[in-house]
Amino acid sequence: MTSHPFAQGGAAPELPHLRLWLDPLPRTGYHNMAADELLCRRGDAWLRIYRWSEPSVSYGYFDTAQVAAGLFPGSGIRYIRRWTGGGIVDHRSGHTYTLTLPAREEPYPPASVLYRWIHGALAAALQQSGVACSLLTRDAPDGGRACWASPVESDIVDPAGRKLAGAGQRRYRGAVLHQGLIQQCEPAAGWEHLLAAALSPRVQSTSAAEPWPGFAAELHQLCQEKYLSPAWEDETHGRRRATPTPPQA
Repeated sequence: MTSHPFAQGGAAPELPHLRLWLDPLPRTGYHNMAADELLCRRGDAWLRIYRWSEPSVSYGYFDTAQVAAGLFPGSGIRYIRRWTGGGIVDHRSGHTYTLTLPAREEPYPPASVLYRWIHGALAAALQQSGVACSLLTRDAPDGGRACWASPVESDIVDPAGRKLAGAGQRRYRGAVLHQGLIQQCEPAAGWEHLLAAALSPRVQSTSAAEPWPGFAAELHQLCQEKYLSPAWEDETHGRRRATPTPPQA
């Protein structure tokens, strides 16, 4: 099993093989969300490193674009609803990554254990990349809906307590989707490979625009059917009721 200095605190899953995808194409917010979901549906573990093609702010599944725009106002910003939970995140700077764990017969450990294991691997990779950091041992005071204003237990912080990395998770039919962001620091080149190595002893890398044949068509279809649909923009999650028709006189 892969281990690192922060692995204590629960049984981490074994990843005998990990596919590292250095996505070469900056993509729109919802294309990025769809790409992550497609990886989550696969039968193997993926670590994706990616960029955004336009200024974007993402908000958790149960938040709203209105709240996100209030925290991060600006012209030309796209407000993107994520499939995962978590706070509101400004993606105009930093490094974004996604880790997916495939469904398996034995359920994965609780989210808190997975969060600590993944962030422990990331903290080890950042330290090897010249970034002084550690895992937060307990939640910081609540600073509001902005994700970086409220570090929580097992987030990564610098020696002054500034948050450097946070994430959101979702379970999907036994699989796990973990979307994370690194900000307020600049790790040395190659940190992605160090992270992959801390998660699995065997890593297969690709920088192709399509990680498998037919990916682009699957991405387009999922965006059209889900992420670009009116239903995805309905932040009441289907709870909005139509205005009753007044009775006829």
